[in-house]
Amino acid sequence: MNARIVEPMLDRCREASALGTLALRDLVSLQEAVELAPDTLDALREPDPAHPYGRKVLLGGDGIEVMVATWTRGIPCVPHDHGGALGAVKILQGRARHRIWKVEGGALRLVREHVAEAGELLACGADLIHSMGDDGAEAPLMTLHMYTPTIDFMVLYDPDADRTLVVDGDCGAWLPPSDRVRDARGGILRRAELVEA
Repeated sequence: MNARIVEPMLDRCREASALGTLALRDLVSLQEAVELAPDTLDALREPDPAHPYGRKVLLGGDGIEVMVATWTRGIPCVPHDHGGALGAVKILQGRARHRIWKVEGGALRLVREHVAEAGELLACGADLIHSMGDDGAEAPLMTLHMYTPTIDFMVLYDPDADRTLVVDGDCGAWLPPSDRVRDARGGILRRAELVEA
């Protein structure tokens, strides 16, 4: 990929981060300014049919992480949080089914589900647990993710096996091989229960 096609966007991210700690509204503002042409999307496309999405990290460090996800049809990611990082996700192309979850009484409960169209922004607070997947629009789903600070770890929820996993921040929101798991616990636990333990 020719890095020059996204460098102005990444420069804005670096400049915003250099001013100090970013808030969720800062990420949303940065995302609102993003407009990528179809040929740029083609250059950023990185499918991974073995996982819910392919990851192309454009910027890591400097207090901000920027990543493009190319989603695999029919394979949603698992419910997860971002380890306390704030996030903003922009639907670049296609349509996403976005689900918001809550840990309640040792189980995951679906709080809200909606379909996000191209151009829509999803704000992810520090405690948000969510999952996403391609909702089958004509164009396949591509999303732009911005996080602050960079994600050190994520908490993944595997309700089918009644377990909660802590994984490396660059792992992706899918059930990983065991060498990527930092901690695994039986039951569905809130992040605070894992960190305090």
